[in-house]
Amino acid sequence: MNKIARMSDLQRALDYPYDAPADAYLIQNGHCLALPQTYDFTGRTPVLSVGSNRAPVQLNRKFGDRAELAVTPVTVHDCDVVYVANLAPYGAVPCSAFPCPGTSVDLNIAWLTPAQLKIMHQTESLGVAYDWVEWDLSVIEHRFPAPLDRLFGYAALTGAMSVAGKGPFGLARIPAKNRQFALKSQHQMQEMIYHRFCDDGDCLEDWIRKLQTDEMLRADVSAAIQQDGLDPDDPPWQTAIV
Repeated sequence: MNKIARMSDLQRALDYPYDAPADAYLIQNGHCLALPQTYDFTGRTPVLSVGSNRAPVQLNRKFGDRAELAVTPVTVHDCDVVYVANLAPYGAVPCSAFPCPGTSVDLNIAWLTPAQLKIMHQTESLGVAYDWVEWDLSVIEHRFPAPLDRLFGYAALTGAMSVAGKGPFGLARIPAKNRQFALKSQHQMQEMIYHRFCDDGDCLEDWIRKLQTDEMLRADVSAAIQQDGLDPDDPPWQTAIV
């Protein structure tokens, strides 16, 4: 049993997408535990986590210390996870799944109660930053002995990040096989944005703090990078009804 730590505002931006266990886990009363194979998933919606929602620290921040939340491992085939052409309110460059034939990426599924799903929709800025989608199960390999009849998730509306004609960029911190996209850390992505848009002499950390606190600046930078966003072709998901 491990107590889930807290992050500083700067860590929330620079450490994204955060560490996540490779195996199934259970969040319970602010702690991270092994998930029993006999866990009852009744009444919970399976939601694919591709970025920070993979991580106990993010799920605990969203749902609080009293929440109980089951998470199971999954491999998604013919896809990778890439940075998107947007900025999160906390300053990170977020991510989304992106078709990539031959690539397999290890992610997880958060099993959410109706109340938790409502909170998750709000934190994902549904309809503004992300669409609610249902996945084609033919590309999904659930690595836990529990039935998976349907799988939902979030797909970025802004497309993948592209810089000077290059992109998409895969997340170096998320494990995958047979990758085809160039890999970048969050710090590298932040530096690319910093060198393109910061013209007042701030250091990188101070620039990120400005992005976190200045909503207009963040919106302007997001709008600029969205102009070069790359939309996925023939993704293995379709828009779902909320």
